Amino acid sequence: MLNNKDIFRKYDIRGIYGDALTDGVAENAAKAFAGQVISETGKSTPVISVGRDVRFSSETLFKSVCKGLTDSGVDVVDLGVCPSPLTYFSMYTENTDGYVMVTGSHNPPEFNGIKVGTKNTIYHSEKIQQIYHDIIEGDYCEPEKSGIVKKVDIIPAYISYMKRHFSKLKEEIAKLNKIKIVLDSGSGTASMVAPEIFRWLGVELYSLYCTPDGSFPGHHPDPTVEKNMQDAKTVLLENGAALAIGFDGDADRLGALNCKGEMLWGDQLLGIFASGICENHPGEKVVADVKASKGLYEYIENIGMKSVMYLSGHSMIKEKMKQEGAVLGGEMSAHFFFADRYFGYDDGIYASVRLLEVYVNKIKNGEIINSGQLDKLPVYFNTPEIRIPCPDNAKFELIKRLEYKFAGYLSKGLYGIKEIISIDGIRIHFEKGWALVRASNTEQLIVKRYEAETEDAFLMIMDFMNSKIKETEDDLQK
Repeated sequence: MLNNKDIFRKYDIRGIYGDALTDGVAENAAKAFAGQVISETGKSTPVISVGRDVRFSSETLFKSVCKGLTDSGVDVVDLGVCPSPLTYFSMYTENTDGYVMVTGSHNPPEFNGIKVGTKNTIYHSEKIQQIYHDIIEGDYCEPEKSGIVKKVDIIPAYISYMKRHFSKLKEEIAKLNKIKIVLDSGSGTASMVAPEIFRWLGVELYSLYCTPDGSFPGHHPDPTVEKNMQDAKTVLLENGAALAIGFDGDADRLGALNCKGEMLWGDQLLGIFASGICENHPGEKVVADVKASKGLYEYIENIGMKSVMYLSGHSMIKEKMKQEGAVLGGEMSAHFFFADRYFGYDDGIYASVRLLEVYVNKIKNGEIINSGQLDKLPVYFNTPEIRIPCPDNAKFELIKRLEYKFAGYLSKGLYGIKEIISIDGIRIHFEKGWALVRASNTEQLIVKRYEAETEDAFLMIMDFMNSKIKETEDDLQK
């Protein structure tokens, strides 16, 4: 019996282990997913890769997932503990039909989750809800025989792939003065992969929290929050490092600091990645999310590429890239997707090497003298993502009421509102700036971001929006 439909979120299944997310839920979710894969592929015995992160509950959930799959007639490729991107990678190297990754990503240690997908289908929204409905209906496959489990160590294959594809970068690094890099793996799965790759590249490496530990003793495994990069910043400044790189718990996201210890936010990093490929991809598309700076969209156009704004969320960006034939995508939460020279999924480790590659090439060509000059986005007054706790049962209603309220203001010509983009929450454009308010699809939060051309306009937008959000919250509680 399911206790909480809310764990079936927009992009994945996620909740507190032992509460709403149990071993039974994991087994039944795997059965439901197996049915979808069998239907999609037309195979009676498809093959699915299964990986897991370092959380203490992941092994038990993993066993439940494998049982659900094999009981449905699916053969399982057991990848063991590995980063999420390596489960995606395995679809291409092991020729599997889909994947399941047991991971709580950047959530606190008591959480866990299940990500699913296939080579041809990006699972989100209705596809995740279909898993829920199949569980409720008990709509599972009844195969003639059970599937089998085969163990595969995917990490050596991934490292070998990275070495083959970045041999030229290794040669270029050898020609330069020793490059110092700080690597913070956040006690997550990146610990098992990233340090070896960076040492092979020939950088002078300073490693932090590179021992897997599901309690995440150093800091919370979210490198997009500045305080979680504080230890990396200290080591970077003490040693004069070129860059500091951080990963979240399952290594599908990337955080970074430049040589000054300044955060490179998701939109800044996407601009840097675009600058590294624009010469070879003139006129091609880059997909960014609604939280990104106006400066990013301007910059992408200025370097001869085309920008596309879309919903936040790794599944949404990935899907939009396929639809648009885009070569690059990314979002403020620091998922980055390279269809240029790669498979188009989010991989924090791969993205970190591409960041180093852009830095090395620009140093070599004399375009910059240090990493503080990598970010070329137009400078505006803005906030990072502001995350405000809000229960799941209230956050979507809050956004709905705000959207209704601001649509009324726009129709009446009030408050200088020029446009409202409501593809994901509400992005409200004023004459000299914009504001975004949206509900997180992975956490019990609403996310705000403000930006303007001048400080006065920035403060005005921030004060105005905060007052309207507070007013709407108060109305909700009446």
